[in-house]
Amino acid sequence: MITKKKSVFVLLSLMLILSACGGSSESTTEEVAEPAAEESLDAPATTAAPAEEPEAEALKVGIVLGPLGDLSFMDSAKRGYDKAVAELGIDGDYVETEPSERAAAIQNFLADGKEMIITIGFSEAEITKEAALANPGVQFAIVDMVVTADNGDLLPNVQNLIFKEHEGSFEVGYIAGKLSKTGKVAFMGGMDVPIIRKFQTGWEEGARYANPDIEFCDGYAGSWGDPAKGKEIGLACFEAGADIIFAAGGSTGNGAYEAAAETGNFAIGVDSNQDYVQPGTMITSMMKNVDFAVYTAIADRIAAGAVLSTINSYGSAENGVGPTWLVDGSTLFADEGPADMASQVAALIDEVADVRAKIISGEIVVTDVTAGG
Repeated sequence: MITKKKSVFVLLSLMLILSACGGSSESTTEEVAEPAAEESLDAPATTAAPAEEPEAEALKVGIVLGPLGDLSFMDSAKRGYDKAVAELGIDGDYVETEPSERAAAIQNFLADGKEMIITIGFSEAEITKEAALANPGVQFAIVDMVVTADNGDLLPNVQNLIFKEHEGSFEVGYIAGKLSKTGKVAFMGGMDVPIIRKFQTGWEEGARYANPDIEFCDGYAGSWGDPAKGKEIGLACFEAGADIIFAAGGSTGNGAYEAAAETGNFAIGVDSNQDYVQPGTMITSMMKNVDFAVYTAIADRIAAGAVLSTINSYGSAENGVGPTWLVDGSTLFADEGPADMASQVAALIDEVADVRAKIISGEIVVTDVTAGG
């Protein structure tokens, strides 16, 4: 039986329930709305941002250079290193040294934690070999020499960067043989060593291919850094009747170019594009793309992700050596040279390109004086 008091209680309870359910639409929305997805414990894991891949550490590279400013061999090596710093993001250091300081420079780079060390020149073969054998986890690279173990095997952590200088020298020799008015051309070498003999032999064979009656004058300065001696050799050869000189001797060659300019004769540069050094005097330069070789060695080591052993050989087929006319398309002499010679450049480009094709095909075999047998 429901009493009056209980009836009032029930009625009040019903009114309270109805009041709670009959609030404004805004409050109703707030009461029934589900939590946003990002706040829900059941939200899918894919809504979280993916974790970023950690950046690979830059390869630590050191390059041991000789004196810079030769406008030739060492400057070319430095350009390749500079390009790697700019484009490959390496953590790089370079040191400019005298020969007696280079073994210590390698040890300093090792102590500094360098993962790759590059040496420049055949004369650095022994110190490169010793360091590579003692540090098998470090990548080494050397220009102008193949470094091997005592049993003749390649070392597993050395990239050997070599060039077919005789092929490129043949090509510029051909140009000189065609342009010489006296029928006599000259060669100036820095040090009398096998690699420079490669230049001279190729030069003479190319000139003789162009003119079987060509005559030669030559001299060696005994230094990579004695322009005064280079000038002396140049002047002597011009006095003897030569009218074009090819210099392969680092900064020593700059003296030979001065001699050519002062006597109204002509010159051919080496290693780098030196056509601008004495405009109107420099016919072309025998490019030797050390910069490309250095840059490529660093890029290859980065791509490999570990030490590697290679022989990278650059000749005419690889456009690694040869006249600027073919290697980088520079023809400054066509604008700056005397009209009677400059006018021959266009036709000579076609001729020397044909000579190059014959070298590549094997129809022309240029003597490599450093080859065994």
